[in-house]
Formats: sequence, structure tokens, C-alpha cells
Amino acid sequence: MNAEARIRPLGQPVDRLLAAYAVIGAAALLFPHRTPSWPWLLLLHGVAVTFGFGLVPARNAWLALARLMPRVAGLLHDWYPVALIPFLYAELPPLNLAVWNGRYFDTVIIPVEQALFHGQPSREWAAAMPLLPLSEMLHAFYLSYYLIICAPPLFIYLSATRDEFRRAVFALLLTFVVHYLFFIWLPVQGPRYLFPAPDGVISRGAVYNLTHRILEAGSSRGAAFPSSHVGVAVAQTITAWRYCRRLSPVLAILAVGLACGAVYGGFHYATDALAGAGLGAAAALFAPALYRRLARPDTRSADAR
Repeated sequence: MNAEARIRPLGQPVDRLLAAYAVIGAAALLFPHRTPSWPWLLLLHGVAVTFGFGLVPARNAWLALARLMPRVAGLLHDWYPVALIPFLYAELPPLNLAVWNGRYFDTVIIPVEQALFHGQPSREWAAAMPLLPLSEMLHAFYLSYYLIICAPPLFIYLSATRDEFRRAVFALLLTFVVHYLFFIWLPVQGPRYLFPAPDGVISRGAVYNLTHRILEAGSSRGAAFPSSHVGVAVAQTITAWRYCRRLSPVLAILAVGLACGAVYGGFHYATDALAGAGLGAAAALFAPALYRRLARPDTRSADAR
């Protein structure tokens, strides 16, 4: 069997999803408030479109890699969408700045929060319950986000079929990109940027301080509503129920704890968490139908390998 027969071609559902997102993201660079780095971002988006849709230059490069290192090429094709997540997140500020020039829509979310909860839970909960064990537990739940992203695909990769793994990765990426579209076109800072962090006894906690250091090192401004943390946790719970059912109850517990930690720690409005949960559930439930629609008829049988 030659290399081409062993390697799935470009233009698979996850490739097309990322290419479509790259087109919509690149549209933000047409707005007048672009940062100086915009040509590089546009170039990277163009490369993503070329590979995602399997256009001739990318297709030829991919086949050359397949001939030389078919196993490596297959591994890269399976895992590159997960590896791209941090880079897609990092580019959000220049994209939403290009569109809105530093305008954020917290003034829309805060009144909704007040109407729904008769207060501001992201500012009031920790102040009302300044308990160090509770704070450390909820901050640990919040940090479990990174485990929630990576662990289910790895478990599914090792225990299920490659087709199920690819469908699970597709659902994960769909959840991310629908959240990221909000962050580009309707950016909200969240309470962390507007109000002081909860302090007092809870600020002495090791997990509290670790969480804040991680966010200070790598958070993207404008990425609060809907909460992708909560959305991804909910989506991964639903996806695990399909493909690795024994993980689903654990992920459900983590999702609830993460949502609570996001609000208690002042990282998200409660409205962000609710909207993220709804959007994540919708993305996970819609993912199988969209995957089937984006699958190329001539390569569907290759997904089983």
C-alpha cells in the first residue's frame, strides 16, 4: 500500500472547520484598527485556508511528507487541531482590537447579570464566603480546564477507534471556534479586568496564587463571554458520553466545579458561565451532524482507519 493510500488527505472535516474559521477571523483584519502585526496574521490565516481546504500547494507538500514519513504525517494530522488551540487563543486580542479598537461589551453583560442574579456574583460570592479551603478547591476546579481539554482526546485515542477520536476532536474544535467568534466580534473583558481580585485570607492560598499567575501570563483580553472554560467542559462531558462513557461522570463534576470556580474567583460573570454552558452543549450536540456534512464522500471510508 503506498503512502497516499495510508494517509488521509487534507480537506477532512476538522481541516475545513479550521479553514472556515480562518476566513472569518481574517475578515477582522479588514477593519481599520489593525495592529502592526496584521500582515503576518493574514499570512498565517491564508496558510490555514490553503491547508484546510487542501489546495494544490498544501496538497503537494502533504503528499511529500506522507511519502517520507507516513506515520508521522498521520499523527500530525490527528493531533494538530489540539496543538493549535493556544495559538488561536493568543491571536484573539489583535483580532478584536482590529474590529473594535479597544471597545468591550461589559456594559451590556453587567446589567444582564444584575437583572438575573440581583447582584454581581463574580464580586460578591468570594466576599460573602472567604473560606480558604473552599477557595482552593474552586480554584483547583478552574485549573482543571487544561486537563479537560487534553485528557478526553487522549483517552479516546488510546481506547476507541480513530474515527471516534477524530469526531471527538472535531467537537472540541467546533466548541472552541464558536466561542472564539464571540471573542472577536463581541468582546467582553470580564470582571477580572474591571474589578480587584478577591482578597483577604483566600489570597494566601497556593492554588489561588498559581491560578492568578497563569492568567497573568497568558490570558487574552476580550475572551470572557460566553465562557469557553465552561463551554469546553460541558462539550467534553457530552463528547465523552458518546465515545468514552466512563470519563463522562468525572468530567461532569469538573464542569460544575469549574463553572463555580470561574465565578467565585472573579474570572467570569455568572452570565458568562451560563452562556458558555449553553453554547458548549449546543456545539457538542450539533457536531456529529456537521461532521457528516463536511466529510468528503470520497474519503469517508478512510476515517475508519
